[in-house]
Amino acid sequence: MKNFLISMIAAGLVSVVPVGATTGSLAPQQLLTGILNKMEKAHQELKSLRAELLQQKTNSQIGITDNEYGSMIYKPSTGRGKGRLRIDYTRPTKDTIALVGDNVIFYQPRLNQVFKSSLAKAAKGKAGGLTQLIGLDGSIKSLASNYNIEFLKDETINGQKTTLLRLTPKTAGQFSAIDIWVNQQNWIPAQWKLIERNGDYTIVSLRNVQLNTPISDGAFNVAIPSGVKVVDKI
Repeated sequence: MKNFLISMIAAGLVSVVPVGATTGSLAPQQLLTGILNKMEKAHQELKSLRAELLQQKTNSQIGITDNEYGSMIYKPSTGRGKGRLRIDYTRPTKDTIALVGDNVIFYQPRLNQVFKSSLAKAAKGKAGGLTQLIGLDGSIKSLASNYNIEFLKDETINGQKTTLLRLTPKTAGQFSAIDIWVNQQNWIPAQWKLIERNGDYTIVSLRNVQLNTPISDGAFNVAIPSGVKVVDKI
């Protein structure tokens, strides 16, 4: 499953579900509101993001995990400019996913085919996780209405101090929960765990993150060789 990145959440729009964990003297609702405010501020200040990517898909039925490695670049929308994301997988496959606004390109060189469509159609196929994690700037309101959000705990992962949040869908869908580890230094997500209703899950981790380095819009264009088959579903 080729999927990625989450929109930041506006604290004033989400449904807060208090849980038993607390940090210091703050009540869970106060703590969560403060976290979401910091995330929203970080997202407003974000101009671009580069990172190495590790994606681990676990089949819980047979206990097998498949690892995929790659790199990612991202630019949020600004004014009339569209949000942009590109992931280039390097192993074991060399697939590329690129999003510009609502348009999706999923290029699979080994199959000599490219999927070109919208996020809405991609949601029905293998790229369905894109609509859950990427959403770019337009998904803030939909997250507010579709998910409950909990603060779970503070945790160190990959040498980073993070805050772990859980998003639980209010209605049935592909995922039963989405966990997000937020870096406490820059308040940008460092890791996601997408838990499917059948128990399978995918963990996506960002390493060596670089914020606000110059990235041209052209970097999100995917060069498709002639003769590649174009499909509208995966």
